Amino acid sequence: MSTATTLAESNCALGRRFFAEQDRLRGGPAPELCAPGYEATIGGMTTDRAGHEGFATGFYAAFPTVRHRIEEVFATDDRVAVRFTLAAPHQGSFFGIPATNRDVSISANVILDVADGKVTRLRALFDEAGLLRQIGVLQG
Repeated sequence: MSTATTLAESNCALGRRFFAEQDRLRGGPAPELCAPGYEATIGGMTTDRAGHEGFATGFYAAFPTVRHRIEEVFATDDRVAVRFTLAAPHQGSFFGIPATNRDVSISANVILDVADGKVTRLRALFDEAGLLRQIGVLQG
């Protein structure tokens, strides 16, 4: 087994753990998995780990039973791509939108940059419009 393969496998495990820990903590990424200077871009908004924590905590409050269902993970020696689905009923206020109790299912694609076994940057794209349609904010 080559070093590159071993590192890619370790990074795949890191990608899975990164989201499992968010589900366990019901908030942002575990500090021990993030490098100093960690940066997250989620839906066009770039923030630090504390900002990611705030966003995630609000999301878990609005969708308290949500879990990351990992669909696919692949990695290189310095990046991890993770595709997952989030599914749960909307049971709390979501950025000012009152609970609707509607079930939602949201797909997401994330790229994690990794250095020395820690995540340095997250870039996430998810179906924001689909989420807003499912909770009745957008029509169509």
